Amino acid sequence: MSDLEALATHHLREGERRFSRWDGALFEALVVGPGKRLAAGLDGSESSLRAFEAWLGLVVEAIGLGYIRPGVAPEGDTPRARRPENLVEWLFVDMLPESLPAAPIEARMGLLAKAWNLGEGLFGEPPWLNLCVASAMAAPSAVASPGARFDLEGRLLRILDAALAPRARSTWKGPFAVRTIDLREVESAFLPGRVHFGAPTLVCVHDRKRPDLSAGVLLGARGAPNLAFRSPCLADKVEADPSLPTVTLGQGVVYVSDTKVPLPHWKRGHSVAASRAGFVVATALDSQRLWLVESP
Repeated sequence: MSDLEALATHHLREGERRFSRWDGALFEALVVGPGKRLAAGLDGSESSLRAFEAWLGLVVEAIGLGYIRPGVAPEGDTPRARRPENLVEWLFVDMLPESLPAAPIEARMGLLAKAWNLGEGLFGEPPWLNLCVASAMAAPSAVASPGARFDLEGRLLRILDAALAPRARSTWKGPFAVRTIDLREVESAFLPGRVHFGAPTLVCVHDRKRPDLSAGVLLGARGAPNLAFRSPCLADKVEADPSLPTVTLGQGVVYVSDTKVPLPHWKRGHSVAASRAGFVVATALDSQRLWLVESP
């Protein structure tokens, strides 16, 4: 038995000993899948063994506490049933097995500790926010800059700021600014359909033809970047707000109450929604764009 196999067996027994609802099959799936990828990237040195053991120990804790649940890792020949739905799942199933070997040797243990602390901290927040952060962190655009790969805290803070920064309730008096968001970065064949808000600055966009495919978009304030990412449905979390204006689609325009706002490149409208933060989002039947209208 190799050192890595011995470590995995030891931690399997630890999980059985410590947790009454221990899922041994899930642990084995994580060892055979993400664990094998992580081990293949390490060089077999003593420091690498310590990093692998630390990852195993935190995986045991995550399974025992219910942070990592069945379906997020492939089991045998069966592909995984779902994408990560919280930050701990994404970090320990997807990100760390791929990225930890590339981290400087002296930084690996700190990166594991940082990942655990950030991921566990989000379990004190609403579940939709944890799901949103996990999906947004996984988006390619979230690591566009060279130093962003290991800057977990910086990336998390940017996402939280976009999702939670206080926004004054819009007066809806204009002026109205219009911009478009290309959702091909989420999936090349994505066809935007029904839209709804999960939070005042978080919109969920469903693919018109594939019910199991949807995207989340964190909307930046005027002039700030937006962040689009593939995500499970973020659900309609915003309660009905009678103070919102009536929004309807017309030929080349959207009507916000009685105000007509022209939409560039717009022909056949499909779906529209508004939020108290002053955002109106709309989709068309013949475009991969998402139209965003904003009013102070």
